[in-house]
Amino acid sequence: MTTLKHACVHVLDLPRSLRFYQEALGLTPQRELSMPERNWALVFLGDGVTEFQLELCQELDRSEPFHLGDDTPHVALVADDFDTLKARHKEQGLIFDELPSGIYFIRDPDGHILEILPQQA
Repeated sequence: MTTLKHACVHVLDLPRSLRFYQEALGLTPQRELSMPERNWALVFLGDGVTEFQLELCQELDRSEPFHLGDDTPHVALVADDFDTLKARHKEQGLIFDELPSGIYFIRDPDGHILEILPQQA
């Protein structure tokens, strides 16, 4: 058996992505890691509730945006106060898709898709 630990997304600008994930979703840095042999800077974000983390990885010598492809995977997050968060994301113009159930999708600054779910989903 295995257990889930983290998911990694590559970002072009680590400080910009950190601000986004903190401000838009309330995730906070749990640990940082430098990998000079790969020229990577890593920050692991957590929700303070579960042990699962989202790893943001910046390739320090990269200057070109990432091309995510046609079938981009997504990360799903459960919102404590779904209606308030949804209203804020709508006001900020972050929502690009919404299902009839109310579940919705936003993109981070690099285009990674984030699915926002209510508690009971």
